[in-house]
Amino acid sequence: MDSKVGLFRKYALKNALNRKEDFQEFSGIRLRKLPSDCLAIFKLIHQCRPKVIVETGSQSGGSAVMFAALAECMGLEEVISLDIHDKPLPEHPRIKFIRGDSSSPEISAHVHELVGGRPCTVILDSNHFADHVIKELRLYQDLVGKGQGLIVEDTHVDVLDFRIFRKTGGPLRALREYLKSDDSFIEADGVEPYVTTNYFGYLVRK
Repeated sequence: MDSKVGLFRKYALKNALNRKEDFQEFSGIRLRKLPSDCLAIFKLIHQCRPKVIVETGSQSGGSAVMFAALAECMGLEEVISLDIHDKPLPEHPRIKFIRGDSSSPEISAHVHELVGGRPCTVILDSNHFADHVIKELRLYQDLVGKGQGLIVEDTHVDVLDFRIFRKTGGPLRALREYLKSDDSFIEADGVEPYVTTNYFGYLVRK
């Protein structure tokens, strides 16, 4: 994986984060994503046409509601969203919120049962430390069938060398390590935006 990012792209992202452009709302619900990343995710979902999206890291539920809004135009049946925190979340007929640790084999088994073999795109956006992300990759990668998407979010913490992740690494370090043993994923073509928090994190199963 070529994971070099040019100085001007880093500078553009730093300015976007300083302006708090990742503090958004969707349908009045808090959503922690850059608008450019939201568009990139939409583009990948349009390409993959999953019946189910599995998301780790619900936060306030804004992203799950955003994904569910794609149902009518893209044929999405369900969003399954996981988070360890117990707090009020929005209700939506196409969203199933699950409380629990996404790196738990028991939680993973439950998610696999709910997906039930349907075409599935997986979005990893929970605990960003490398050891957690690689556990998620190993637990959920088999949900992603041929032509479906895998999105590893917030790889920018490695690219921009966030101090808290220097020792253990973040999502990008986990993704690099994982891809050493699994060459069935390639970077999605024509999806990644210029300003993104998910550098190299938009993947498709070959």
